[in-house]
Amino acid sequence: MLIILAFFNWYLGTLSAEKKIIEMPNLITESITCLTQSATNNQKFTVFITDRPMAEKLLDTLCHTNAINRQYGLVEIRWSNNEQEISQYVGKGLADLALVKDNVMQAFATQTTHSYKIIAQYQDYAAYFVSLKEKPQLSKQYLWGKKLGLLDYPSSRSGHIVPKGLLNELGIAESDMQITYVKSHEALRDLLASGKVDLISTFWQEQDIERFSLNYKTPLETKVSGSKWYLKMATENTDLLCDVQAALHQLSNEIHSQYYSQLNLSQFNCSPVDVKSQVNQHEK
Repeated sequence: MLIILAFFNWYLGTLSAEKKIIEMPNLITESITCLTQSATNNQKFTVFITDRPMAEKLLDTLCHTNAINRQYGLVEIRWSNNEQEISQYVGKGLADLALVKDNVMQAFATQTTHSYKIIAQYQDYAAYFVSLKEKPQLSKQYLWGKKLGLLDYPSSRSGHIVPKGLLNELGIAESDMQITYVKSHEALRDLLASGKVDLISTFWQEQDIERFSLNYKTPLETKVSGSKWYLKMATENTDLLCDVQAALHQLSNEIHSQYYSQLNLSQFNCSPVDVKSQVNQHEK
């Protein structure tokens, strides 16, 4: 009887555990989608970015463009800083539109193999070591043993490539410092402000003056290439190109970021005003 009762209790516990697993919501979201007006079209327009905050604004704008509504049934925006995912979506040409650094595209020769074209780009910027209490020095003696905050994705120039290059030049191994890796530039700033690291490697923005001193930043590289928007152009799909450019232009006016608001559009045979009005017509 005791054995039967124990088995019955185990069985009830198993059912309860399975129910909890089934009902547990997925809290990690890495993509968002929207349906276009072409309900019977099974073509998907895929966007790949590394910056999560711009996803929702961009999705709404893209889903109201004429060309995408005619040519696609679904728009999906995915975001990630994972190198493996970047190589999947960009290196294998899975993304129709991608926001990445040019060194990533060059590594995969994507402009040749997948017909990606640069349709817009953000301004070049400088990379800095930023400290909370003193001006960082670019010497082996100064940096040895310091607590350094870096980004954990190797494609970031200001947050990973440039500082790692300097450490290599100075003959400083990673084990010679206490390096903390985080997911974003904002997380780097939080690390520094809380005193958890001695210095971080990042770019400088106007609002940083509210938390850090201008006297306590040291340039590592004065001209770092800005991120670029690449559109896959297997055909001369000018309508799509012009509508996507208009959507990116609208995004730059709406997003609250000093860096992402400074967008330069590549010159094509587009009429930005007319295309912008086409985007707005869908919203009326």
